[in-house]
Amino acid sequence: MHDKRLDTADIRILAHLLKNAKASNHELAEVAFLSPSQCHRRVKRLESLQIIRGYTVQLDPQALGQEITIFVNVSLDAHGSNPALRFSESIRGVPEVIECFSLTGETDYLIKARLPSLKAMSEFLMHRLMSVPGVGSIKTSVVVEEIECLPSLPADLLEQARREAQ
Repeated sequence: MHDKRLDTADIRILAHLLKNAKASNHELAEVAFLSPSQCHRRVKRLESLQIIRGYTVQLDPQALGQEITIFVNVSLDAHGSNPALRFSESIRGVPEVIECFSLTGETDYLIKARLPSLKAMSEFLMHRLMSVPGVGSIKTSVVVEEIECLPSLPADLLEQARREAQ
């Protein structure tokens, strides 16, 4: 089994990749104070441990015509494995859905979706989401301003790196 402990160099590599997924191995090596070959081995190890699951591009939703971001709390009309499974299968691959989480508490699911207009939002909610089998009710919130939406390392790892750097 692979060792999943992370040291300061690993944390520096991860923090830099979160800011710039296109960083070169040479750039990562400088940030982590490693040789390029050591850094390359570290990145490959982090990938094999699935700590790094992939590399993504951040897109500007407004530049792509996605003017509205909404959060939708979804409550199912019945509970158990079948309604939840049906809902999960139905919501996968819906292009407007950016994220979907199964929750505990008052609602069963939280969906984050992006849409080009109020008309598209209405169409999505009324004809797409409410027609999914098992959906009992929805409560929608429209995002007025996106304040902070950045991937980050867990606070304990950042604190560990700070302590080790002293």
